[in-house]
Amino acid sequence: MTSSTSSATGRHRRPQSERRATTRHALINATLRCMKEVGLAKTSITEICSQAGFSRGALLHHFPHKNDLLVASYIEWLEGKLASLQQRIHSTATVREEVVAWRTQMQETLPMTQEFYWALRNDDDLRARFNAALLTHSIGADVSAYLPNTSIDNTATPMLTRYVIACFIRGLCFQELFVRDQSIPDQAFDHFVEILSAFVERLPAAHE
Repeated sequence: MTSSTSSATGRHRRPQSERRATTRHALINATLRCMKEVGLAKTSITEICSQAGFSRGALLHHFPHKNDLLVASYIEWLEGKLASLQQRIHSTATVREEVVAWRTQMQETLPMTQEFYWALRNDDDLRARFNAALLTHSIGADVSAYLPNTSIDNTATPMLTRYVIACFIRGLCFQELFVRDQSIPDQAFDHFVEILSAFVERLPAAHE
C-alpha cells in the first residue's frame, strides 16, 4: 500500500505523474535555453543537464534519446508561437492584416526555425522522430482550427491558403538574409498580398 505522506517528514509528496511532468518541463525549458544561447549544434546532453540541474541518468530516464528531447522541446516552442500568432490575428482581419501578422511572427522565430530545419535536413533520425510526432500531436493539424475566422476563411480551403502563406513568408524571411536591395522583400510582400487579396475577393462571386 502506498501513501502520499512521508513518514519521516510528515509532509505530503506530489503524485509521481506530477513530479514526472515537472521534470520533463524543466528539461524542455533547459533545452530551449541552450538552443537559444549556444545554438542547436552545441546543445549537448551535458549542457542541458547543467542548465536543468539534473543528472544524465534522469534526463535519459525521461528522454531515452536526445532527439526525443529536441523534438519535444521544439514542439513545445511551436505551441507557444502558435499562441502568440493567435493573439496577433484578430477576428475579421483582412488578408493584409493576417499576412502581416504571419510575417512579423516568422521574422521573430526565424533563427530557431532555421537551426531546427537545418538539423532536420542533416539528421535522418531527428527528421523521422519529428514527422512521427507531428502525426500524433495537435501542432501538426490544420492551423486554421486554432486561429480566429478572417478573410482567409472565405476561401474553399483555408488550410491550403495558410500553408501557401507560411511557405511564402518563410522563403521571404530567408531571402531577406542575403538580398542586395533591402526594399525588394517588402515589394515582393506587397505584391503577394495583392495577389492573395484578389484571389480571396473573387471567391464569393465565383461560388454564386
